[in-house]
Amino acid sequence: MKNLVLVLIVTCFSNLSYSQWVFKKVDNKIDPSYKIAYCSSKDKSAFLKMENVEGEIAFYVTGSYFCDDYPTVDMALKCGTESLKYTFNCAKSSDSSTIFMLDDLSAEENQIFLDHFKKCSTLVLRVNESHCQDEYHEFVMTSSTAAFDFMKK
Repeated sequence: MKNLVLVLIVTCFSNLSYSQWVFKKVDNKIDPSYKIAYCSSKDKSAFLKMENVEGEIAFYVTGSYFCDDYPTVDMALKCGTESLKYTFNCAKSSDSSTIFMLDDLSAEENQIFLDHFKKCSTLVLRVNESHCQDEYHEFVMTSSTAAFDFMKK
C-alpha cells in the first residue's frame, strides 16, 4: 500500500512539473555565472526562453529548424476564458534554430503583452513559414511571473 501511495505522489508531482517554467542560476565555477529561464513545449520539441542581455529580457523560441529569415509568429495566450492574440515580426539565428520574438520583453511598449504573458495559463505559437511547413508549439505557463521576475533581478 505504501508503494502505491508513493507512486501516486510521484506521478502527481511529475505532471505538475511537466512543461512549466524553469528558472535558475547556473555556476560551473569556470565561466561567469548566469541565469536561465525556459519552458519546454508540451511535446518537448521546442523551448520558450528568456535571457537577460544587459538588463533587457530577450524573448525567443528555440530547438527546431526554421526556414524563413524573417518569419512572423502568431501567438495566442489563454488568460481565464479569453484567448488573446498577438503577431510578431521576427528574425532567426544564423544556425536557423532560434526565432527572436522580442529584444526586450520588459520594454514599455511591450507592457500589455507582458501583463498577459504573466497571467496566461497556456501559450500557443505558430511560426509561419513560406518555404517550410508552419510549426505549432504549446506551452504551459505555470510560474511565468516568477520566471520573469527572476530574470529581471
